[in-house]
Amino acid sequence: MYTDVHCHLLPGVDDGVKTWEDSLACLKMAREEKVSSVLVTPHIWPGKYPNTPEGLLAVFEPWRDRARDLGLDLHLGSEVYFLGHLAEHWASGTYRAMGDAARYLLVELPLLVMPQGVAQGFYELRLKGVEPVLAHPERYPYVAKDPSRVEPLASAGVAFQLTTHSVAGLFGGGIQKAAFDLMERGWVHVLASDSHSPVNRAPMFRQAVRVVANRYGTEAARRLCVDNPRRILAGEPLLPVPCERPQRRFWS
Repeated sequence: MYTDVHCHLLPGVDDGVKTWEDSLACLKMAREEKVSSVLVTPHIWPGKYPNTPEGLLAVFEPWRDRARDLGLDLHLGSEVYFLGHLAEHWASGTYRAMGDAARYLLVELPLLVMPQGVAQGFYELRLKGVEPVLAHPERYPYVAKDPSRVEPLASAGVAFQLTTHSVAGLFGGGIQKAAFDLMERGWVHVLASDSHSPVNRAPMFRQAVRVVANRYGTEAARRLCVDNPRRILAGEPLLPVPCERPQRRFWS
C-alpha cells in the first residue's frame, strides 16, 4: 500500500544498515507496516559519503535480486547533501534521481545552519528539468524556529518530505509541532521513514498515518503516503495536500 521514498537500507554504503541481515530485518518490518514499494536513498555527500550512481547501482542490483522473495517493489535513488553548483553536479552525473523516471532529486540541507543560495540552487536545478524534494525540513532547528526560512522554497513549488517518526511524535514534541506547522501551511507533499536500522530507526508508517488521518483526514494521509510517493517514482506532478489546522474545542 504505502511507498517509502526515503530510507537507508542498502547495506554498507552510508550511515544506514551495515549488513544484509539488518537490511532484511528492515525490509520485513516495512512490509509489516504495509509498505509495498521502497526507494532506497543512500547519501551522496562528497568527503563523507563519496558514493556515485554507478557504484550504488553495482550494490543495488544484487541486493534487489537477493530480496526478490519478499515481494517488495524496490527502487534506487540517493539523498544529496546540498552544496553549491547543485545543477552542475547533476548535469555531470554526480547524483542519482529518485527512481528511474529521474524527475525528482532528494536534497538534504545542513543540520544547524541554513546555507546561502538554496533557493537559487534549487531554481538552477529545476532549469535542468529536475524537481528538488527537500528532505525532513522539520528536523532542521532553524526551520522549526522560523518556518519563513524555507517559505521561498515552498512558494516556488519545491516539495517537502517529512519523516514519519517526526509526525508520530517519536522525535519529540518540538519536532512534531514543527511537522504539523509545515503541513498546515500546505508545504508538505510526502512522508517517508528515513529508516537507518532495525533498532533505533526502524521503518514506521502506520502510526504516522493514524496521526495524520485523525488530525487532517484520510485523504491527506493517502496523498502523503500513497499517491504522491507513487507519483515521484512515476515522474508525475505531485498533488497538493491541504491540512486544515484542527479547531480548538471549548467546553461549557
